[in-house]
Amino acid sequence: MTIDWNRWRPRLLYGAFTFAAFLLALRLTFPADAVKQRIVLEAAARGWQVDMADVGPGGIAGIHAEGVTVEAASGLKVPLDELTASLRLLPLLTGRRSVAFDARLYDGEVEGTADLSGDEREIALAARGVDLSRALPLRKASGLDLTGKLSGKVALTVPAAPNGQPKGRIDVTVTEAGVNGGQLPVPGMTSGLALPKLGLGELVAAVKLDQGKATFEKLEARGGDADFTADGLYAVLQPRIEYAPISGKAKLKVKDAFWARRETQAFKGVAEAALASSRGRDGAWNFQIAGSVSRPQLRPVQGGQ
Repeated sequence: MTIDWNRWRPRLLYGAFTFAAFLLALRLTFPADAVKQRIVLEAAARGWQVDMADVGPGGIAGIHAEGVTVEAASGLKVPLDELTASLRLLPLLTGRRSVAFDARLYDGEVEGTADLSGDEREIALAARGVDLSRALPLRKASGLDLTGKLSGKVALTVPAAPNGQPKGRIDVTVTEAGVNGGQLPVPGMTSGLALPKLGLGELVAAVKLDQGKATFEKLEARGGDADFTADGLYAVLQPRIEYAPISGKAKLKVKDAFWARRETQAFKGVAEAALASSRGRDGAWNFQIAGSVSRPQLRPVQGGQ
């Protein structure tokens, strides 16, 4: 069968023109303020407060905003340099409301999709090049001056019911991870253990969320001044994640090259005196991890057992 292109070409061109005109009209008349309010309401239902400045149309059916602030119920604020959020057209044709988003923060990028309707809502995101040294909220929450570039993926299924438990995975890698200083909370020490600059190399975390628990299938750092490994670490999920209790074991082995530095000599004496009972036969310090997600504690394990 031979296609008569002279006959079909005008029809295809008119169809393409009509579709392009529809997309242009949709962009020009898209209710950006209504979508903004929808995003704000959906975030508020999950305990987050979202504020946006300089809101305008973005993408085909969405908004673009600068000067965005996302605040948790605990008061923790995360500033976003830019945020673009658009309704996904194909799910909309099937009666599902879903949004695609792209945010720039801390010299990195986070993009993904999130369902706004249904009994179970899928959330998927990918992060690239997020600079932890610029993340002031993380520094305030942990008490440590953390460094490194974070990349990773999140895939979650979140029930619409307020008491529903999320399921899914979180996989994160931090390159050039380290600590530039801060106070490591150690029970028995009133002010914590003051840390010098410590490189951790590459940190890898793999977390599975299921049955109300976040289980760390892997949490380790290799290739820096010290090797860190966590074992049996998990958190019991709570409506406010910062209060989720955590439990597990950890091992930290500092390399000889780190102790050879002049600036670490004072720290070496304090650390060895405070943690001597937790040193195992392999020379690593052993800890029991306790506390909460926002306030973790490392309790030295007597005898390194």
